[in-house]
Amino acid sequence: MRNRHNCWSTSAPFRYEWKPSRWLTAALLLLGVLAAFALLNCDLPMPYAWPLAVLAMAWATRLAWIEHFRVTRSLLICPSSATARIDGGAVERLELLERGPLRVLRWWGEGRHGQLLFWPDTLPRRRRRELRLAVHAHSVSCNAATVAP
Repeated sequence: MRNRHNCWSTSAPFRYEWKPSRWLTAALLLLGVLAAFALLNCDLPMPYAWPLAVLAMAWATRLAWIEHFRVTRSLLICPSSATARIDGGAVERLELLERGPLRVLRWWGEGRHGQLLFWPDTLPRRRRRELRLAVHAHSVSCNAATVAP
């Protein structure tokens, strides 16, 4: 007789510590350099081009700085009807948008809302799949099934 594995009706909760992406920080800095270069090489007069190029670099540096020092977030998604938690706060609704290797997790709950952007350097391929399955399982378990009387 064959040994059978136990099948669980629920899976383990998805736990993750979200950290800012170094790729995004580098991309913001690169875009600032390219914007400054584009401003200097267009038909704009030089007395206007130089200040705008410096402003573009300063703005890109500011955005990269903000992104680099963003606070680490803790994420817990239970597949059962238990509430999901972000930084210990309850979340009423989750939504996952998939754009190639990027994942955007949006949430609403307790009078607040937010989103987390997962780049490939912050969330490996295997964990991206786990996140997708956890959000799907959570959304299915939260929706009350409608049954005819």
